[in-house]
Amino acid sequence: MPWSELITLYLELINKFTDDENGYHLGPFNALLSILFPSCDGYQVIPSFKQIPGTTYFTFVYVITGREVPVLFMDARTYIEYNTPSIRKQADDQMRHRLLDFIEGTVPIPKLYGISAFGTRICVYEYTTEDRTLTPACIIPHPLIVTDTAPKERWNLDILGQEGEARLKEVVAHIKEMVSELHD
Repeated sequence: MPWSELITLYLELINKFTDDENGYHLGPFNALLSILFPSCDGYQVIPSFKQIPGTTYFTFVYVITGREVPVLFMDARTYIEYNTPSIRKQADDQMRHRLLDFIEGTVPIPKLYGISAFGTRICVYEYTTEDRTLTPACIIPHPLIVTDTAPKERWNLDILGQEGEARLKEVVAHIKEMVSELHD
């Protein structure tokens, strides 16, 4: 089933040609996450600014909780940043750092999801608690050869397209299923 008119409207508000230093690209994500994870169902969408380790830059991260347990985190950036390899590397590193922060304690769900977004293009990160694996795999830079450790192909899903929409809805459905299985 396609996105509702309201969600499509919000997603289309994300301007692909702006660097958006004021953070206006975040409003559509806030609306989308609040619709997908409504507070009346016990979810909280918690926005926060996080400093990128080793830099003076900050990213905007959403943490979604269900029954006071983090179930999803999302790093939202502008679409224009997608074309800069060093910023994609920062985004990938940020997702991995954020995951480490969450798994420091016990993660009571079988899988913790993270979404890195450049505009409407997303990469889904999946941490499986049973075997402590994370996908996509980390690309280790070669000591002598310049290596793109966060290739564009990682963000191959556009949530305005059918495949991206289906993948995001699949992630949301799985999260809700895991949350429903948590004991009070």
